[in-house]
Amino acid sequence: MPVAKNGWQALKPTLIEELYDETRKNFRSKNGDSIPGRNGFVWCWETLIYLVGYREGAVFAGNVTVTSPNRFAGVALVGGVPCDYTAQLNPSSHWLVHNVSPDYNMRNHDIPVCLWMVGPNENFVKEALAYFSESNQIAAPAELKEYEGISTKLYKNSREEAAQIRVSVGNFSATPVLAKTIMNQFFNKFILWKNSPDGTLKPYLNKSAFYDSDRYAHDSVMMNDNKYEFSTYLPEGMNYKDAAGLPVVFSVHGRGEPSWIFSTKNAWDRLADETKEFILVLPDSPQNIWLFDRDGEVFQHIIDKLYEIYSIDKSRVYLTGFSNGGMITRQVGNHYPELFAAISPWNAPFADSFEEILSSGYELPCFICAGDNDDKVPLWDDLDSLLENMLKINNCSIREAGIRSPMKFISDEVHNGENHYTQENKYTDGERFQTFLYNNSYGQARVCFTLMKNMPHGAVYDESRATWAFMKRFSRPEGSKKVVNAEFKS
Repeated sequence: MPVAKNGWQALKPTLIEELYDETRKNFRSKNGDSIPGRNGFVWCWETLIYLVGYREGAVFAGNVTVTSPNRFAGVALVGGVPCDYTAQLNPSSHWLVHNVSPDYNMRNHDIPVCLWMVGPNENFVKEALAYFSESNQIAAPAELKEYEGISTKLYKNSREEAAQIRVSVGNFSATPVLAKTIMNQFFNKFILWKNSPDGTLKPYLNKSAFYDSDRYAHDSVMMNDNKYEFSTYLPEGMNYKDAAGLPVVFSVHGRGEPSWIFSTKNAWDRLADETKEFILVLPDSPQNIWLFDRDGEVFQHIIDKLYEIYSIDKSRVYLTGFSNGGMITRQVGNHYPELFAAISPWNAPFADSFEEILSSGYELPCFICAGDNDDKVPLWDDLDSLLENMLKINNCSIREAGIRSPMKFISDEVHNGENHYTQENKYTDGERFQTFLYNNSYGQARVCFTLMKNMPHGAVYDESRATWAFMKRFSRPEGSKKVVNAEFKS
């Protein structure tokens, strides 16, 4: 709660972002508990920043939104609207990416916002509505909605629901009832994924909505006195009998990111509905962090339970994970390759020795994803080591380039937005992909390294589509150290 001793007009619109940057790592938890590695401090996500202002504070918050539209997953203005639009043509701060590509030229006015304006009459918000409707590219007429008794006009982008503006007219003041409505009916429904220089607004399931959803079946297994909850998502229109015999994709969350936040992050759920080709499983770790020594064996237990309930195809189990989830993906693949037909670690820091799998003779196809501006991953040293080991594991040629371009190892083929990740192939962010494919001695692609353009520590929906297109080709017959081409369920 910033304090304006001399009035809001005396403060710079950059105040909020400066406060966040200064304090985000300094909030101590009340009881001293925290995610391991945070030493009693609360974890604050760039994805979940919201801004609310009242009367004069709403005018200031509106000016902040014009100046820093890429900072917030949602903004509520009660009794005030922006009075200063001079920053609209300024270049975006692209605060999530340090080194944007030369062709990235977003201005503040180009960045959509998720905004709820509450005022005494419609004329009060007229100028602001026109401005933000243009930045959100809203062309359709308003829908009439009601949120906990508040009559509202809803304007939204036809392609992206989160790029929306709500307008409510009435005599509102700063009450706990209004705050609760804004939180439950607005802020708790939208997120700003940090997957581009300015992030991407999306609707998401908050914790209660996730656990109340009939699309997820929630279960658990016990191991070493720890309870491991996991949530299972069947393709739309299927029950457990229809899904019998389908393969499984594990999507493993990162540190501090429980499955209820992670569930819609990478669009595996949408892909399952679209393709009807796999069952999605979202495991949860104790304390919101994966630790191999504690958690490495749990995937076997979950697979066994999934087989009991859904009669899954145990020869086609695929392990994917993001960040800390990518780390456990590599580690479990290294120690228990017999469980999986392929793995896909995304944005995963730290290298592993891979001594276990290298000495065992197991193959394990791998689709690696990394961002070119990921500050959590020392990009080349760790990933060179990972890639070299995966090439050895999968009997691929290891040919070092004289000059990095940008890879250390020469690939057999390169896929990008021009030749593969096209709109015809259902990709919307294909221009950001550059995938290096490495073949085994039979000329079959067994290892892929995908470098994502203008990508911080995040991921776009298209990465799931690309990963699945690679992984689904592989099957591991029971007891085999080799993988074979998969047979699809008709």
